[in-house]
Amino acid sequence: MLVMVGATGHVLAQTDPVAPTPVSINAQPLGQALNELARQTHLQLLFPPELVAGRVAPAVSGALTPRQAVERLLAGSGLMAVQEGKALVVKAAPQRGGDSSLPPVTVVAHAMQESAFGPVHGFVAKRSATATKTDTPLSETPQSVTVVPREQMVAQAADSLDQALEYSAGIMSLAGGTMRNIGTGFTVRGFNVTGAGPLYLNGSKFPINSFSGAIEPYHYERIEVLKGPASILYGQAAPGGIFNLVSKRPTAEPLREVEVQLGSWGRKQVAADLSDSLTEDGRVRYRVTALARDADTMLDHTRNDRISVAAALDWQLTDATQLTLLANASNTKGHYDVGKPLEGSLLPNPGGRIARTRFLGEPEFDHFNVKGASLGYQLEHRFNDDWRFKQNTLVYDHEADSAYAGLYANVNPGTPTRATRYGLTRLDHDRGLVIDNQLIGKLQHGRFEHTVLFGLDWVKARFSRNQGFGPLASIDMYNPVYGAQPVFGTPVFSKDAARQTGFYVQDQIKFDKRWIALVGGRYDSARADLISDGEVEKAHAFTPRVGLMYLFDNGISPYYSYSRSFQPSSGRGFSGTAFKPTTGKQHEMGVKYEPKGVDASITVAAYEITQRNVLTADPDHTGFLMQTGEVKSRGLEIEGRASLNRQWDMVAALSSTLSRVTQSNNGNVGTVPVSIPRSMASLWTDYRVAAVPGLSVGAGVRHVGWQEVNRMRMPAYTLFDAAIRYQLDKWQLALNVKNLADKNYVSSCTGVCQFGDERNFTLTARVNW
Repeated sequence: MLVMVGATGHVLAQTDPVAPTPVSINAQPLGQALNELARQTHLQLLFPPELVAGRVAPAVSGALTPRQAVERLLAGSGLMAVQEGKALVVKAAPQRGGDSSLPPVTVVAHAMQESAFGPVHGFVAKRSATATKTDTPLSETPQSVTVVPREQMVAQAADSLDQALEYSAGIMSLAGGTMRNIGTGFTVRGFNVTGAGPLYLNGSKFPINSFSGAIEPYHYERIEVLKGPASILYGQAAPGGIFNLVSKRPTAEPLREVEVQLGSWGRKQVAADLSDSLTEDGRVRYRVTALARDADTMLDHTRNDRISVAAALDWQLTDATQLTLLANASNTKGHYDVGKPLEGSLLPNPGGRIARTRFLGEPEFDHFNVKGASLGYQLEHRFNDDWRFKQNTLVYDHEADSAYAGLYANVNPGTPTRATRYGLTRLDHDRGLVIDNQLIGKLQHGRFEHTVLFGLDWVKARFSRNQGFGPLASIDMYNPVYGAQPVFGTPVFSKDAARQTGFYVQDQIKFDKRWIALVGGRYDSARADLISDGEVEKAHAFTPRVGLMYLFDNGISPYYSYSRSFQPSSGRGFSGTAFKPTTGKQHEMGVKYEPKGVDASITVAAYEITQRNVLTADPDHTGFLMQTGEVKSRGLEIEGRASLNRQWDMVAALSSTLSRVTQSNNGNVGTVPVSIPRSMASLWTDYRVAAVPGLSVGAGVRHVGWQEVNRMRMPAYTLFDAAIRYQLDKWQLALNVKNLADKNYVSSCTGVCQFGDERNFTLTARVNW
């Protein structure tokens, strides 16, 4: 078997002059070094894994032609690179005494066959499976998908899901400030997706909310967001979209990486990423990533500690059958950011603006401890070249023990410098089982090509909550004195169970290599057992999706798509009839552009999402609700990614969102349903300096427009980030600084307000061998 690595570029004939390009490759296993050379120089290489196994390449750096770089990597290895047809192949050199003359090295350009389930070389992903559950080019997917690759996360030193997505279009974090260390909350295209189960792990539903603990990006190869209704493949979901985390998988070549971080707020972190083969034939391979962190946060008296481990095992059972085992375990200890009242953050206060580092909880009472684990497998069997079966299974178990002194949004007018508080304790236990069966086939009939998908998934989950609530003494926001203890009444215990079964069908049709049609539908049956209340709620829904796209020769692909979503609604109206599911539908029109000969992609999308059956007050029956509410969101998004001139990576995003309550009996027609910026813009650029081999610099700017909060405006803000890295042999040293200008701003206001992080830095030392 030959491994092919490379990227899109220009074909260079044997006699063509090739300009030197900056190359910086550390000493590492030869297979990894060849992959890195392909990424940096847009070179295509073919080599048998067994030929390079056990060989180590020397460090290579400087302004070199691709030929010079290949020769230096292969120096002393007993290997040579020769041209065969349109490929550059690494082979064993002739034995001494034979013909030792080497043919001229030719660089051949060819599109790299990236996998939707593997790493992305650079910032520009070409393929994804999140939108279709099949390995599909993004340029042939008629719906918006954002892919944040590992290289971008490393360049920006992203240590949370929120930071990984902050340079993406149409996505806004609700977990302001230090809240991102313990939980996750987002709006996508104007809708809050936090409580709708928006997170998927390798395509399997994964529980996440404000009490589930934060996601650790170090374990993931890519983070993907499918924007708009996604019920066609995933069942119940918010209309804004879903998130899919793609785990790091075992590598073809040995991988050894260790990194140490120091940073602001006493941050100390060590992490390791190890992969190798367990058998000589490479049929069983493993990968382990582990991380330990000891840190404070911007807030006084708060912690951000974590131990997290993820493991993957690939087992090639037969030539047609592969099994992948995936496991994850984490232990997080921190504090809940109780925020600040409106007066002193957004509104004036006689005491002035509250210090952004001020903690208004109770150091001896507040805590947030989460333990979580998941275990799953992915089984794939190929019947022949056209048909295969896949089964993905995931079991998870999460426990959270939290307590915090919460704040009310407004202060008491008589004591405006004191925050009114309450005490809350909460024990959560979530566990579940997810099974997704897929049959995927390829058919061809004349000028039509079909990729068909038949799926049956099943989800079973159980949730238990034990919650205590009680009054707590107020606190001076400008001169706090700690030590108060809440007085709790009888705790409230709840226990629920949920099941969902879904059957879905999808057909990806290509006609004349030009037209793309995406057609599918799904039927769901969901049941919720409110065990504590003795209630049973059932919901059924059919959710279709259709899409149409045309592929021009110049890389431009206009498209249209229509998709729907549903979410079960709990409760009953005055008549005693159970509420119907809340539904969403989206019309999206856009253009995707992948210019020929350039590693770049641009997506421009305009959309309208309407959510119906929203609960609102029943005007005829006080204290009851009815389903006549409606929310509508319209917007425009532009997102571009590029790797230019073999040394310049960049990502840019622009979005405008107008979301409004269009029908309601609550007197809020015309208001924004959740805090959403009217506009957002961002740009990150990463440049490898040719004059100083091994040196890279990065810079970014993020603008978040004004937001409507309780009929008030939350001011816009602009932040600057920067990075500098130096690679020497197998070592890399990187410095990242966020909020370079030390902007003092409010980042989120959902009731109480959270301040954004002050200027902070992360210093990372990384070694690969």
